[in-house]
Amino acid sequence: MLKKIITAHIFILLFIGNLSATENVKVGGYVFPPFVEKDDKGNISGLTLDLIDSLNKIQSEYHFSFVLTSSRRRYSSFENGQFDMLFFENIFWGWQKADIEATKVFLTGGEVFIALKSKAKHQEYFNNLKSKSIAAMLGYHYSFAEFNSNPEFLRSKFNIQLSTNEKRNIQLVLWDRMDIAIVSKSYLARFFLENPSAKSKLLISDKMDQEYNHTVLIKKDFHLKTTKMNALLEKLVLTGEYNHILQKYGIKQKFSFTK
Repeated sequence: MLKKIITAHIFILLFIGNLSATENVKVGGYVFPPFVEKDDKGNISGLTLDLIDSLNKIQSEYHFSFVLTSSRRRYSSFENGQFDMLFFENIFWGWQKADIEATKVFLTGGEVFIALKSKAKHQEYFNNLKSKSIAAMLGYHYSFAEFNSNPEFLRSKFNIQLSTNEKRNIQLVLWDRMDIAIVSKSYLARFFLENPSAKSKLLISDKMDQEYNHTVLIKKDFHLKTTKMNALLEKLVLTGEYNHILQKYGIKQKFSFTK
């Protein structure tokens, strides 16, 4: 009996030792489907959460956990130390002056415009945005708006409706309540995966508003360096786990790990 108790204590001490040796890493994120999604009950899911889960499974040196912020608050949340890094972000999205570093690009994409085919007969429909009503996302930086995400500026320049729900923006176009929606290609792929009949009803712009080069942004001087993060991501790519996660969300991208 005494031997069993001693063995149990040794196991507990080893377990506690392993926990203390694990470095905690807080990953910030905001609602940005399919990367971070929030349902009507407040449940959080998405590609970022799946990636965090996979990273925790392939190694024990770091424990990644998710911290929810908003697209507009993410800068102040970072400055206040609420999280250490962000996934699927780009340093040019307002981070140029922040004390932050970027990994290699590990996903590319972009934003396109969509409209009902019954209204938009040709690609020229997307040429004049000021004459159309537009559904867009609050806090996002758009090329057509000079990358100014200020709601007052956007409303002064365009007939625009801002929301925090990309699915609803697409639905507003399908319901003919808005002329155009600007949507990320990654989320549009997810939407068509779940709503295949919608694809034949929509005209998608050939020209993207902007192209994405997604990276992980990491706080400078953090114990997890960009070189280590690159290695962890590359491991997920080489095992096929990363592409498996992408396919779950309808993202079909022949992936190569680039600088």
